[in-house]
Amino acid sequence: MNPIITGLLLAGAVSLFIITMSGRVGVLLAMKKENRLDHIPYRVAQLVRFGLGQKRMVDPEEFTPGLFHIFIYAAFMVLAVRTIMLFVMGFSSTALDVLTDLSHPAWDVAPPLLGLYKVYLLVKDIVAALALAGVAYFVWTRWKVKPDRMSQSWEAYLILGFIAGLMITEFMFGGSHMVAAHAAAQQVPVGATQVPAAPSAMVWWEPVTSLMGLAMMPLGVTASHVLGVVGFFIHLTIILAFLNFLPLGKHFHIITGLPNVFFQRTHSTGKLPTPNLEKEEFGTATVKDLTWKNGLDLYSCTECGRCQTHCPTYITGKPLTHKAVNQDLKHWLWDNERWVEEGYGPNGVKEPLPEIIGSALKAETVWACTSCGWCEQACPVFIENVPRLIDMRRYQVQVKAEFPPEIQRVFEGMERQGNPWGLGQDRRDEWAEDLALPTWGDGGEYEYLFFVGCAGSYDDKQKKVSRALVKIMREAGVSFATLSKQEMCNGDSARRMGNEYLYQTLAKTNVESWNAMGVKAVITQCPHCFNTIKNEYPEFGGEYRVINHTQLINELLKDKRIKLSSVMNAGTKLTYHDPCYLGRHNGVYDAPREVLKSIPGLEVVEMQRSQREGFCCGAGGGRMWMEEHIGTRINHNRMNEAALTLKHAEDPNTPYPDAADKKKPGMVGDYKEPGGKGIVAVACPFCSTMLNDAKNDTGREQIQIKDITELVADSMETSNKGGTVSPSPVVSAKPE
Repeated sequence: MNPIITGLLLAGAVSLFIITMSGRVGVLLAMKKENRLDHIPYRVAQLVRFGLGQKRMVDPEEFTPGLFHIFIYAAFMVLAVRTIMLFVMGFSSTALDVLTDLSHPAWDVAPPLLGLYKVYLLVKDIVAALALAGVAYFVWTRWKVKPDRMSQSWEAYLILGFIAGLMITEFMFGGSHMVAAHAAAQQVPVGATQVPAAPSAMVWWEPVTSLMGLAMMPLGVTASHVLGVVGFFIHLTIILAFLNFLPLGKHFHIITGLPNVFFQRTHSTGKLPTPNLEKEEFGTATVKDLTWKNGLDLYSCTECGRCQTHCPTYITGKPLTHKAVNQDLKHWLWDNERWVEEGYGPNGVKEPLPEIIGSALKAETVWACTSCGWCEQACPVFIENVPRLIDMRRYQVQVKAEFPPEIQRVFEGMERQGNPWGLGQDRRDEWAEDLALPTWGDGGEYEYLFFVGCAGSYDDKQKKVSRALVKIMREAGVSFATLSKQEMCNGDSARRMGNEYLYQTLAKTNVESWNAMGVKAVITQCPHCFNTIKNEYPEFGGEYRVINHTQLINELLKDKRIKLSSVMNAGTKLTYHDPCYLGRHNGVYDAPREVLKSIPGLEVVEMQRSQREGFCCGAGGGRMWMEEHIGTRINHNRMNEAALTLKHAEDPNTPYPDAADKKKPGMVGDYKEPGGKGIVAVACPFCSTMLNDAKNDTGREQIQIKDITELVADSMETSNKGGTVSPSPVVSAKPE
């Protein structure tokens, strides 16, 4: 082709790209350091599975758009090699001749290489055609369907135009050479105005390019050659323009997405980072308090909006969408790169960076999150949204003392009485006064510490669950003891509301005490206790085998250590609400459902938003203790869905929104009609409280809210109906 033009294009574009990227990289280097080079084999496996393999793109709720995105992604990966070839052709006429003429003598010395090249050309043609199909799909989706999660923007159409242009010009370039090759084979003069088409013009290794060649043949060799040259330079220009456009918008993820997948955290999403308070790590105040991985997260946000689909704050009109948070922070960084890197503010003088809350984000945005984890479950590039917001809360609480006023009494209750209600520590075991429960450290040997939890000890509804669980464990012969009055809150709510100091105080106290007592295994009835003790206590030396009550009951049923025979009202409809901290954060989905299906007489039906797509009750992230002043109450939305599910199970003619309708997510929560009769099963005291409140608020008196434990205890055959037997002998119960 033309080495001078190719060289000028390449030099200019690469220089501009380096200038832009130097600012982007400089910001990351100015942020806090963080080690993300541990567990290399795991990270490589995740990169292959979710980065190169794009597994999350085809999650069930977004399968079709995900599949078309994979078509485009595959074209980029395959055509990256072709792009290198095209640049080489631009500098070398020999390379141009060899790579466009498969009958060239150079191929005679390496027939296997020629065969491999033909296979590559076939794959290249197929994926390029599929990419064009993907472009057409996304243009139609944005123009006609307009899914709620997608933001309309000119950038999206520009990028789709770039992609289509790359594929079409690739076909034009190859087609022009096919016209020339066919003309030579047919001995058509170079100046002929058209070249006769023939079946021999089609080649199996470039089927789509061959079709383009056939379409160009009526133009003649000269005109086809001109179109091929024009297509070649347009292709290179688009590539270089695309390269420089990437760091300026949402398509930056093409560069940063794969690294972000590789650098993902290697532990449960339920585990928050633990700051070193002795080093005065009191939370995120400015953008420089964010880690470089937080910055890479911002760069990698694709603005796909998947994080919104089941986000409780977005669905109910709260001032928080994680997509918007990512964009606000990212653009603030880009607009103030010199301020972040060198300390020079907008006026060109050195000045401190402003706090994030007040400059890039509003306080109500940071406090709205329920930490349900949907955004992180849905994100195809593994952006870590929740820890970043919690760290901003830590600064607001521990340094500025600015937080929702209603949580002040919660902090005081946990500090003074070891529970968020602030009820007397001496009342902690009142729920079990007539049960004669063994206490850990009374001289007996016990396998499990039954960590009752604050709700299980003080909340009237949850006390019944505690007693039901005792009944089940005694009937099964499980060896357990409680801490009685010595039990203290595990600290989950304090941590997620930003009071890291209080959380660490409680956690260290508990771990020190439990380790001294020789505790090895813990049973919990609250997913928040379960998550904290299982995932977060190990950082303080608390290495325990932690079992949730639904897992325990499921194993007892499988081992036939308890038997369910009492039939509920035959045909009673029941739907199960997944707690976020049991399901999404810890992957416990099957055990609760297996238990419910073992109860005679119940007909278990699923809500539209269930299991990994389950919808939050609104209590997580410390929101249990805060009022909702904006939008619809989250628990009302969930209760409406439960009512609609039960009503539809009772009467299939009841209209049920299509889960595949992406125009307005969460429509199942808009159900306002009366009706719905049955049971909503829960496995979390927070969920129980929120759904009971919602039931009363929405007037759905025919629906019962029952913990799985209560249902099992009611159905269980028992030799000690009062549940007041003496401590059981040591018997093992396997965790799930």
